[in-house]
Amino acid sequence: MERDPLVDAVSRVRTALSAAAVATAAAAPAPLLAAGYDRPPAVLAVLVVTAVAAVAVTTAAHRLLRDWGPAAAIPAGLPVAAAGLVALAAWSPGQVKGPAPAAVDAVLHSGARILTMAPPAPATVDLLAFPALAVWLAGAIGTVLRRDGRVLPALLPAALLLVGAAALDPEAAGPGYRSAALLALAATVLLASAPKDRPDAARTGVTLRMRDPGPVRSAARPRSRAAGAAMACAVLLPGVGAAVAAPGILTGWPVQAADPRAEAPAAETPLDVRNPLAYLSAWAADPDVPLMNVTGPRTELRWVALAEFTGPTWLPDSSYRPAGHVLPPPEETPPHTTRTSVRVSVRNLPGDWVPVPGTPTRVDGISVGHDALSGTLLSSDGPVAGRTYTAEGLVADWNGDEAAQAKIASGTGYERYLRLPPGAPARLADIATSAAGDGTPHRRAARIAEYLRDSYTFEPGAPGGHGYAELSELLVPPGRKGGGATSEQFASAFAVLARAAGLPSRVVVGFGPGTGGDGGRVVRTGDAVAWGEVYFEGLGWVPYDPNPRDRSKARPRPSTGERSDRDGAHRDDGAEDLADGGAGGAGPPRAGGPGSGLLAVPPVALLAAFLIGVPLLRLSRLRRSRFGPAPDRMLAAWTELLVALRLAGLPAPASATAADVTERLARELPETDPERLRRLCRLVNAAGFGGAVTEEDAAFAVAQTGSLAAGLRRSRSPLRRLTWWWDPRALLWSVQPVRLTRRVQTGSAWATRSTSTTATTVRQ
Repeated sequence: MERDPLVDAVSRVRTALSAAAVATAAAAPAPLLAAGYDRPPAVLAVLVVTAVAAVAVTTAAHRLLRDWGPAAAIPAGLPVAAAGLVALAAWSPGQVKGPAPAAVDAVLHSGARILTMAPPAPATVDLLAFPALAVWLAGAIGTVLRRDGRVLPALLPAALLLVGAAALDPEAAGPGYRSAALLALAATVLLASAPKDRPDAARTGVTLRMRDPGPVRSAARPRSRAAGAAMACAVLLPGVGAAVAAPGILTGWPVQAADPRAEAPAAETPLDVRNPLAYLSAWAADPDVPLMNVTGPRTELRWVALAEFTGPTWLPDSSYRPAGHVLPPPEETPPHTTRTSVRVSVRNLPGDWVPVPGTPTRVDGISVGHDALSGTLLSSDGPVAGRTYTAEGLVADWNGDEAAQAKIASGTGYERYLRLPPGAPARLADIATSAAGDGTPHRRAARIAEYLRDSYTFEPGAPGGHGYAELSELLVPPGRKGGGATSEQFASAFAVLARAAGLPSRVVVGFGPGTGGDGGRVVRTGDAVAWGEVYFEGLGWVPYDPNPRDRSKARPRPSTGERSDRDGAHRDDGAEDLADGGAGGAGPPRAGGPGSGLLAVPPVALLAAFLIGVPLLRLSRLRRSRFGPAPDRMLAAWTELLVALRLAGLPAPASATAADVTERLARELPETDPERLRRLCRLVNAAGFGGAVTEEDAAFAVAQTGSLAAGLRRSRSPLRRLTWWWDPRALLWSVQPVRLTRRVQTGSAWATRSTSTTATTVRQ
């Protein structure tokens, strides 16, 4: 029987629409994946071309290898994918030179480098190979499933890739919603273009296989065709509307996730370098040695931030992640910043640290590792001496009064900036209290800096050292006149006194603008300076200058082994080697180390492990709340309840007390017995603050928190209930330390008392 030409034309259009829908689905994760690179448009173009090529090549292979079975089309297209990687390596090579070797290196190490690279990553083949191959496989597998009549499963590879991209770059809200809208649009087109001879399958949308019904009789009524077209439009138009409207509507959604790359500790590589703070006393005695030439606006350069005080010395942070030319943005952006770019030619500067203006945002001409906590940059290619590079950063103007009423940061993550090791001089706390006085945190920090500026003298050639022993000899009570020292001791004294006064602080070493015009300046050893910084909520690190303006004449430095007249224990040239065992700075992790074997695991196995492993891990954590001592079980159950609140889109702020949380639960779940909530609040506070709890109390708390979590899930939308057990962020939230706060009355005022706990304290 002859086929109706109109039916043939409709069939060809449906086939083309289905192929386009699969290509759109495979390319749907591209906006979210591209947001993690320093050149999003170029990466987006590469991934879209990859998706289209995968569908076209797999379709052709499916036709040629029809007798081999549909699955044979997937490996048949891989040589074309390999050729594409070689072309990508020629366009944007990575660490290995040569297109073919670079492509092989990218396949072996791309996954590990993505996990250890600080975003945004450079758009090189060794960092693009993994997402490009994932997009290719999503397009190839989806094409085979679609041509075999499996309509909805054809979307599954792209959907799982989108989930992985969202977990890797959770803060890219706009691109993430665009990706989700594209996937929804692809699903709409795929369903609308499916054969309509199986209305039960089209209506339910759950049948996994929709076979080609074969030739359609020419006697089909025009009314049926019109009804089918109307149904397709009814399904298609909402998808198009979602694709257009979703990014604008949902970009401001408050739910935020943690980046898994920030949760995993970076690898550490010990460096044979000296403490940068300890150079300052020697440089002050010999101030005319050129260190570098700088071209650009006159501004100070930041060198190294030191946050760990051991008693004898300050240490820099030791975890650096490889970074591209564009650096990750800071957690807090200072007010009134000016984007400043300088060109630096290093001459005699020791060590591997890279001087930059303000908070660095971009570095060209040198490969760097980036420490996210301190903002310090470390050369990936060894010492910076002899290197020339361009650095761009945000330089803040602190002449305003933003810090006047700001609050100091507190809670988990900031204890390290308040920590003082044992062995502090007995009078240190009294001096700190007297120097800081009362008032706002900013005013107290400013008084400590003013006390150091007014009570002492800057003395080039003073002995080096900045630990407890040196500060004990230097510091005098406010109101008395102290001796002389250098920027090394004054910056250390400020940070130590600030911590003793309850202000989170650190030391920063940098350089002044140097001498000469903007067209070219020389930065010498005498331009090196250190200062202190205090962390404020909403502002970040605010600098304070403790260096006296009064200068005394330089005195001869004690020779090697000679005892100084101030502390009797002069250190050789004031430069102490960093402690062994990882106390020193660390280089970026090398590619191909732990984690590079991830690429050896088939993507399907990884996807299956995700779908099965996440719920199992969640359930195992819930089971752990049934074991261990009563307080630990109660705190573990409380942690899981806080996780449930975050999954429900109702995250509790860090300052919330147990009473605040239970009050919110009472509003969200009005059917809950208020007396049971009040009892749960009392028991959680008792467990967290050392009160007496019984096994009966623990059983009640575990049962009650489980019931509340189940109620929260039932109260959410169908989509949130569906993804409740597959949200990988819950695993990270459940191991984060939980801060318990309660308000207590002291006299006529109310104060807060806090403690920290974590779900990992539960013991089986």
